[in-house]
Amino acid sequence: MMKYDLVIAGGGAAGLAAAASFIEEQKKKGAGESASVCILEKNEYPGRKINATGGGRCNLTNKACPGKEETLDFFRNIGIETWQDSEGRYYPYTNKASDVSKALIDAVSGADIKCGFTVKVISRIQPDDGSEGCFMITGMQGSAMEMVFADKVLIAMGGKAGPQFGTTGDGYTIARTLGHTVTRVFPILTGIECRAEGVDFASLKGIRAKGTVILTKDGAPIVRDTGEIQFTEDGVSGICVFNLTPHIKADKRERFEDALKRFKIVVDLAPDFTEEQLASRESAFGILTEKLAAVFDRVGADSESGAADTARIKHWELDITGIKGWRDAQATFGGVALDEINMDTMESRLVPGLYFAGEIIDAQGPCGGFNLQNAWETGIKAARGIIDGEI
Repeated sequence: MMKYDLVIAGGGAAGLAAAASFIEEQKKKGAGESASVCILEKNEYPGRKINATGGGRCNLTNKACPGKEETLDFFRNIGIETWQDSEGRYYPYTNKASDVSKALIDAVSGADIKCGFTVKVISRIQPDDGSEGCFMITGMQGSAMEMVFADKVLIAMGGKAGPQFGTTGDGYTIARTLGHTVTRVFPILTGIECRAEGVDFASLKGIRAKGTVILTKDGAPIVRDTGEIQFTEDGVSGICVFNLTPHIKADKRERFEDALKRFKIVVDLAPDFTEEQLASRESAFGILTEKLAAVFDRVGADSESGAADTARIKHWELDITGIKGWRDAQATFGGVALDEINMDTMESRLVPGLYFAGEIIDAQGPCGGFNLQNAWETGIKAARGIIDGEI
């Protein structure tokens, strides 16, 4: 029987940050023998999803994140320097996400890492004699069933976004079996499928345009964002569009298909120009690309030479028909209920010795490093909570 002081289920951003921080905190204390740590990772190597973040550059955090300084210090301590772009996003100085995962893996070299290990069940064992119990983690390593035991467990198994990277929501089932509530989950930070009268979106695929997008529900504006809108074969994409998706959700006991009918996207494709300025032009071409301008130019409407449909350029309504699924999503909305977790230590309020970190919890942010910040921050908090709990 292999028993560890700490088992971390999940070798992604939160799990690796927790392990690295835990090992470093132990070194600082320098008291006695180091606690044993095991990382159980479903993929063939840790940090696989990290390598795909930020377009392969890894947007580590954002200047708007309250905990960014601690995160930047953490990465500096493991050898990663950073730079900040004009939008406030921080990246590794090398602009390579794989360098981030390498530094994290190097920082946890003192841990036992079991790759290809799919965690199936985590249960709390409490002896009848009243002595202190432990956790039993049961899983599959290849075709063989294996059991690992631990005094404390951190679940950092991610959400459901990006199943191609191994995040398929396994942690939610495990959390429920341990008595935790998991709020409704759905994919966010992803493309939106739309339709508009007289428009073939397939013909616009690949076109990019600067614009402002406003999400409305029952005609009332909910949220707005400005940035680059990317047209796809069945709708729109881009960071500003992604940031609308957390707000597109059904009310309690409402079918999602019915909820979608209440939402629209209102697009301003010329946010730097007034309607009057647009009306003085014979065509929208020059502000919009030729192909996109053709959607809004009409012959003989205002003059013999034609004119641009200025009102529509500034207020283009798109009906929402769907949201892209888990494979395209960058994050998960929902997760383990926060009121069941001590957010200072990340320890479960229901099961002593059980901790959570990262995307598995019900905490989300917009694009721009906010969700990775959540992973690093909660992983580091969990490590300190475990250390302070005198493992």
